[in-house]
Amino acid sequence: MVTRSRPGIPESYGIEAGDAGMLDWAEVAGTLASSRVFWVSTVTPVGGPHLIPIWGAWVEEAAYIEGGDDTRWARNLAHGDGRVHLGVDHGGTQVMVRGTASKVDLPGNLQREVADNYESKYPYRPTGARFTRITPSQVLAWRTDTVEAFGSTPTQFNFGGSHAAG
Repeated sequence: MVTRSRPGIPESYGIEAGDAGMLDWAEVAGTLASSRVFWVSTVTPVGGPHLIPIWGAWVEEAAYIEGGDDTRWARNLAHGDGRVHLGVDHGGTQVMVRGTASKVDLPGNLQREVADNYESKYPYRPTGARFTRITPSQVLAWRTDTVEAFGSTPTQFNFGGSHAAG
């Protein structure tokens, strides 16, 4: 279950107090699905930040990325507790995802959907079934194409059920 509210932004930013202008989850999910570059942030074993741009897919309320277990980001996730942040800037919409990453083997139909999402954006179609899934606990989104949009669109989405807080 996804709930929507205003994020806790200092009053000095002039963010609207009511629901007017808040983004819909379908719009934000569409932004994630069509974004070509995901910026993924992990924590190194010594506690430092590590940020990378990576190709990925957004399907069924989760992000899917791939890469070798020997990459820095994968080693960071294997060493830590799986907490991760993901960000996109697409078409004037900014989205930040807070979640948990885990290695998964995708069943056939989900594997096809993820591969289709990749292929719709890149000259590439993944053929393996093993991905890292980023399951969101919270998503923040807003538009920055105008000052008015910046003031009225900030929206926070919280995921209930099995999504753990990050």
